[in-house]
Formats: sequence, C-alpha cells, structure tokens
Amino acid sequence: MAKTENKHYLSGKEIRAIAKANAKEMKRLEAYKYRKAEESEFLTEMRDPNNILEIEDLHTYFYTEQGVVKAVNGVSFDVPKNMTVGIVGESGCGKSVTSMSVMRLLQGPQGQIASGSIRFAAKSEDGVQKNYDIAKMPIREVFRIRGKEIAMIFQEPMTSLNPIFTIGEQLDEVTFIHKPKATKQEAKDKSIEMLNLVGIAMPERVYNAYPHELSGGMRQRVMIAMALASDPRLIIADEPTTALDVTIQAQILDLLRDLKTKIDGSIMLITHDLGIIAEMADYVVVMYAGRVIEKGTVQEIFHDPRHPYTMGLQKSKPTLDSDSDTLFNIPGNVPNPINMPDHCYFKERCSQCVKSCSGEYPGMIQVSPTHFVACHMYDEEAQNV
Repeated sequence: MAKTENKHYLSGKEIRAIAKANAKEMKRLEAYKYRKAEESEFLTEMRDPNNILEIEDLHTYFYTEQGVVKAVNGVSFDVPKNMTVGIVGESGCGKSVTSMSVMRLLQGPQGQIASGSIRFAAKSEDGVQKNYDIAKMPIREVFRIRGKEIAMIFQEPMTSLNPIFTIGEQLDEVTFIHKPKATKQEAKDKSIEMLNLVGIAMPERVYNAYPHELSGGMRQRVMIAMALASDPRLIIADEPTTALDVTIQAQILDLLRDLKTKIDGSIMLITHDLGIIAEMADYVVVMYAGRVIEKGTVQEIFHDPRHPYTMGLQKSKPTLDSDSDTLFNIPGNVPNPINMPDHCYFKERCSQCVKSCSGEYPGMIQVSPTHFVACHMYDEEAQNV
C-alpha cells in the first residue's frame, strides 16, 4: 500500500531545518537593522517628485516554526503629495503589515523587511528636503522621522493609550520626544492646541482626564491629535473608525478630510469599508494575499473594476436596492501564506479563469495611464495601450 503524504505535517527533521534557516536569516536581518551607517547609505531619489511615499517591490516576512509567512510579497504603490490613498482588502491581505513596515514597527526578530524600497520625501530641520529609503535605515535613524514626519493613527485607541497616564501626559510626551528643549508649559500649550484642532470642545478637561473617562469617539480624536502634534507630512490611518457608531464615524472622516488640507500633507487610509474608501480616497490600492492586485483612481476602481476579486468585494456591499436578502460572498479560502502557489493566488476562487491562469503569477498590466491590474485576462489588452 502506497504511503500517502500529509502536506500539513512536518517531521522533526524538517522543523529543525526550518528553525536553523530562519535563525540564520533573522540574525542577518537584525544585524543589518541595528548596524551603524552613514546617512549616504540610505539617502535616495524619488522616482516622481510629486510623490511623498514610494513603496517598490516590498517583501515583509515573518519567520515561524512552520516556515516563512510572506505577509507582504512584492507590494508596489505610490502616495502622491496632498492626496489620500486608500488600501483595501480582506483581513490578512497585508494592509496593516505594509503600514507597519513603513513605520518600522514590525516585531522582531520574527518580523523583518526582507527586501524592497520604501522611499520617503522628508524635510530636515533647516527645511531642505531629503529623500530616505526607510527600508535601508538603521532603526536608530528611523526615530528622526517616525512620529515626526510620518505619524500613525492606530486601529483601537483604548489599547493604544496608556490607562495609567492622563491624556495630557501622553500628548506632552510627543512634544518632549521630538523637541527635547521644550518646557512643560510649551508642551501643554501644544497639546491644548492639538485638542482644539481635532474639535474637542473642552480641551482643558480632556487634557486632565484618563482614557477610560472618554468615549470611543473622543479617544479616537485624542489619537489623531497625538499624530498631528509633530506636524507630519504623512498620516497613516489604520482602520480609524473601527468600533465607532456611524455618527462618530462621519465626524472622524470629516475631521481627517479637513486636517489633510490644514497640514498640507497626505493620508494613507487602511480600511475594510468600501464606502469610506469611495468617500475619502483619491487613489485606491486593492490587496490580496500579500500582493497588490489592482490600483487606480477611485473612479476607475469603483466604476470600472477589472480584477475579479475587486468585483467580488464590490458585490459584497449591502445595498438598498438589492433583491436578495443575503450578502454575496467570494467562495473558497485564501491560500496558505507559507506555501503560496506559483500561479495567481486568486485562481481557486475565481469564476473567470482563463488557461493562462495556471501559468506564472501575472504581472501588473496597465489598462489606462493610472489604472493597473494583475490579471491574465488583460494580457492582450495591455499591448494596445
């Protein structure tokens, strides 16, 4: 009787081999992350001077006992100046890991940027623009831009705020970190100014309050105030309206829209909600299984979607004019991130497969000057663009 293979089973020998290979790679990447380097090593040039952020062929991996999880597997997209770029996709598609890679907040040694570029147009203290490749910066050098030039609004404010310190103490800390010579009164004045900016009616009262004394909407406004305290050029908003009721959601979105104009900066908005993307974004990036499968202007993605996955996401939205009493769902499951197939990751769930879908993973195909899709259905069309 032939012995059947269990694809999900790893022998002790295989586990030891994986652990040995992972340990070697993690040690190399950790050493690179904590190396001493001259500024010239991570200075770069922006491909387009109108972009504030350029992510190119980014690979972010997690080294586990079962193998290497390719959470971000060759992601490329741009964030233009004074624009909002929406990142959308199912849970686990790599949206938040991409944002954590930009902020260099990956939990090491398991989480590492394996390769790729994250080019950012920063400004030095004398106002001269310097372009940094964040992926190549030693972690100590990242502190000069993290929180100061790139700020992040995290998904859950209650877990992001420290419950044993007042709101004022936590806001003041941002000023002290980026302006060590600031006095306590200067830090307080800046914090009150930020609380006013985000529309908090009684800033002095909130300044002296603890996180548990505030509502969810107020805590989220505090998180936005904290992100704005150092006048960043780029704000990364990771699900900024999660767990908030629709009225508060609308207020937070209006606030973000107004703030983008006031700070003269850009926003990278991560969300599951296609309605928020349609309302807020100028450009949309659709991710699936660690890759970008479609990107373009918000009008192109919503009115002329090309990838079957993007079409499926739009069908899953509840609508008032729907005749069905059930929501559409995309059949099948996302492939195992450890052993990704060589062909299109969406092939097993796609209802529009063509013969070439069983071949190599499709590259990005340009279907218009601003619209790109990774799908074999458009190979011939791309030749005529």
